[in-house]
Amino acid sequence: MTGKDPLHTSESHRGGLVPRQHFLDPALFVAIDDGGERGVRYGPGGHSSIEGSSMSQASFFLSAFDLDRWCSVLETRFTVDDIAALQTIIDPDIDADPEFAGCYIVEPGEMDAINQRFEVGFDPARLKLPEVEIWLERERKGRSIRNVPYLVHTNFELPLMLEGRKKLARFTDVLPRTEEAFDRWVEKGVFHKEVFVEPIPESLIPYLIDPSHRAVRDVYYTLKGEEWRIPAMNLLWKAGVGWNEYFERLEGMLFGYEDWQIDWWIAHRNEQSGGIGGVSFCCTVDSEGLKWMELAGFKALPPFAEIQIQIYDPDEDTVTAALLAEDESAVALARFKLSLEMQRRLLDGNTRGPWQINREQIPEINRHLKRQVDVLLRQSAP
Repeated sequence: MTGKDPLHTSESHRGGLVPRQHFLDPALFVAIDDGGERGVRYGPGGHSSIEGSSMSQASFFLSAFDLDRWCSVLETRFTVDDIAALQTIIDPDIDADPEFAGCYIVEPGEMDAINQRFEVGFDPARLKLPEVEIWLERERKGRSIRNVPYLVHTNFELPLMLEGRKKLARFTDVLPRTEEAFDRWVEKGVFHKEVFVEPIPESLIPYLIDPSHRAVRDVYYTLKGEEWRIPAMNLLWKAGVGWNEYFERLEGMLFGYEDWQIDWWIAHRNEQSGGIGGVSFCCTVDSEGLKWMELAGFKALPPFAEIQIQIYDPDEDTVTAALLAEDESAVALARFKLSLEMQRRLLDGNTRGPWQINREQIPEINRHLKRQVDVLLRQSAP
């Protein structure tokens, strides 16, 4: 097949990581992850060009998608030591995807060639499903819900609910094929379904990509006997305060995640972005300020002098390091999160930053800290 185009150019719902040879109930679906990860589909971007790099390594994912039940049923991760060889097998359109970072439908002959060349051992035929489509996608660099040590429910909602491991599924503006797949089990009396349609506020209409899209349609499914989870989730989402760690924990419990999984997720979010919900901020501190923060148990920013606050991006390590290098008196970079009220005040009229905070304003900033201040980078005093 020549000039094959990638399937898409944007993220789609998928995700998670499960132990090797993890099975769902084989009478319903099978979800195996031989390589250690399962995850999000990404479109082109974020990878170096393959031109002239035949021996460079990269990771790819193969997944079998059940067109009847409309969900993934088998998935594996494998490492390629010769990207050009894989490209030759798939024969993508170089002009459309020069970095070979899209998602491609794999034909049976191509699947055989991949198994033979890279010793993947991917065999969806053994599932004996009538309609299966095989996808190939390249692993994206940076953060991903693939790097989670348990099966994330995203895109596996249906088999997990049928197995009883997931108690509630929530979709916003769900695709028709996905809704049809779930509705079959509503008709069989296995699931309960509720639909909520909320008009989009007039103030947001000018910012919509599609101005004719004037309402948000939320579709909920639960197992029979678990209907109470729907009003509980609605109440959580409509609470008039910013999203926080406690809401995140309640949401996870309502969806059906285990306590240890929720604990891991919250700890991971705290480590990666400084907490749950909202924008992460950062600022540099000098030696005197760092010493004060240590004595304060990292519960406040030092109130000694004017500070400059920036938005913190966990995927921009070089930018973050540059902030520290550019401040001659700085010895550390502090990261923190603020209440929804303070975020709105900061972002009003200046959504990108930086923001100059004078000494008198710092106590007010400290009153709105959502959790402790994290020290990300340190360097010797000048």
